[in-house]
Amino acid sequence: MPIPKIIHQTAQNKDIKEPYRSFQGKLLSLHPDWEYCFYDDRDCRNTVAKQFPALLPIYDSFTTNVQRADMFRVVAVYSYGGVYVDLDVECLQPLDGLCEYNCVLSEEKTLNSNEAQKLGHEHTLRVANFMFASEPNHLFLLYLLLKMIERCQNPVLREDDVLENTGPGLMTDNYHACKDKLRDIVLLRNIDRVCSAGCGRVSCHFGNYARHYHLGSWRSGKDCSLIGPGSKKRELATEDTKGASEAIEREVEKRQPDSPPYVLQTYRDIACDGLSTVFQRCLAIGSPIDDSKRLKDKKVLVAGIPFLHLDKISLFNTNVIYTAFESTELPKFWVQAINDCYRYCIVPHESIRTVFRDSRVRIPIEVVHQGFTRYRRKKRSFSAHRSFRVGFLGVPARRKNLHKLFEACSSLQKQIPGLKLVVHVPIFYQWLDRSETRIIRSAQFVAWSEGRWTEEKLADWFHDLSCYVFPSSGEGWSFTPRESLYLGVPTIISDIPVHDELVASGFFKVIGSKRLEDAQHEGNNTFGQWHRIDTEDIARAILDVYKNYGSYSIRSLQGSHWIENKWPNESMQQRLLTFLNGI
Repeated sequence: MPIPKIIHQTAQNKDIKEPYRSFQGKLLSLHPDWEYCFYDDRDCRNTVAKQFPALLPIYDSFTTNVQRADMFRVVAVYSYGGVYVDLDVECLQPLDGLCEYNCVLSEEKTLNSNEAQKLGHEHTLRVANFMFASEPNHLFLLYLLLKMIERCQNPVLREDDVLENTGPGLMTDNYHACKDKLRDIVLLRNIDRVCSAGCGRVSCHFGNYARHYHLGSWRSGKDCSLIGPGSKKRELATEDTKGASEAIEREVEKRQPDSPPYVLQTYRDIACDGLSTVFQRCLAIGSPIDDSKRLKDKKVLVAGIPFLHLDKISLFNTNVIYTAFESTELPKFWVQAINDCYRYCIVPHESIRTVFRDSRVRIPIEVVHQGFTRYRRKKRSFSAHRSFRVGFLGVPARRKNLHKLFEACSSLQKQIPGLKLVVHVPIFYQWLDRSETRIIRSAQFVAWSEGRWTEEKLADWFHDLSCYVFPSSGEGWSFTPRESLYLGVPTIISDIPVHDELVASGFFKVIGSKRLEDAQHEGNNTFGQWHRIDTEDIARAILDVYKNYGSYSIRSLQGSHWIENKWPNESMQQRLLTFLNGI
């Protein structure tokens, strides 16, 4: 069930002062069609009493108001669904994008090993509770309440005790305990957003949606009802905690999730191309398995080439293939393998679904986008360069047109002094002819590198470019133009079908294709057609970016903000899981 458009906020009373009133006003202005629910202390207690009366003795026994607020927010979101938002959170954009998910949490910060050890955390990733979202009745929130009951008798003598017993410490432990069991939990990672309230580190954000100023009046003894000589803890009877646990456990029994699907282990090393990257994304939603033939009546997702893994799947299972193709017609052996051995097919783009249907794939075909890698953003500076650096990243298959990009850059040497073609090839497959790239690798204006790199190293590679060029004639996944634009690098793309949304956005320089040509794949096999991309058009596109670099730099920075929410990996994984659970 998707997250409903309901926002929950709470405070001691309805007299909201600055800066909270401004944060509240911005939140409301961004969500005119959302239901807004505000609760004062009395409303909070009434909500707990109505929805989970067995929790009321524990709620009343807490030493501090903030602990009661921590329990209330979980009860409210579990009962009604929606988004809980602390009053000291500034919303940066509409939250509508969250509504396709079932449960959304966010990374508060990543601790160092000493910080994690001091807090007793097994994991360094710490999860926030200042803001979270869920469908009604999600199991994660029930497990969170059970952990809250377990810790309700723990002494509260300082701020950290509150944080660990009912706040982000509790949320963190529950997330790590549940993440492999409840595959629909989405965690918004914080790669490069620095806290705006003085933490001095990457922290305190709810993805791209909001930032937390941690201004709560309960901190550092500002709230006299928090911790101090006058604070008293109401004693709990054993039957109170037992009754609360039993009530929550009865709810848990009603909400048992579907078994997660299996994901066939089609790749084993670090991601190096489109399909291996997609496989890594799929691992977030299912359990990896080397061979699924021993299974029966299970759902098995295969991210790979359809005919390559037939010896590891069984027709006694519901096999689902997630794949793509680059030209207008599938080979007959692809079609036969898909129709004979799989129940469902998933592709990343509507244009590819058309190709599969036209090629006589008879099984149902679903479209699920592939996401993209959100590398760590850095400030880009070209003071260290005297050259215009044109980048190409990928496996040098014919359709990628690296040889035409090389010829284009060679022809521009006089018009763009010091132009460099910067090529990184993550892997050379056996079916590739290295002799085709020998001339490119040896040219003086080419900077060539090979090998599987970490995300950090690839981010540095992208940031070091003046522009990125992806002149492919046919493409199934097309990750790198999205990643380049996300990092704010001026990006040139071909106008092939899977780039339709990219072309329409206006944030890319587009190489127009004049006609189709026979799609000659490696091995001199021809399957359908793809778009012809001419060397002269690639050269004109690069020269235009060079001559109008300021304009394209601004365009790419605007595009960076556009693309970060367009195809997030979390959305891809949620859509996969929703589809698999529904078949």
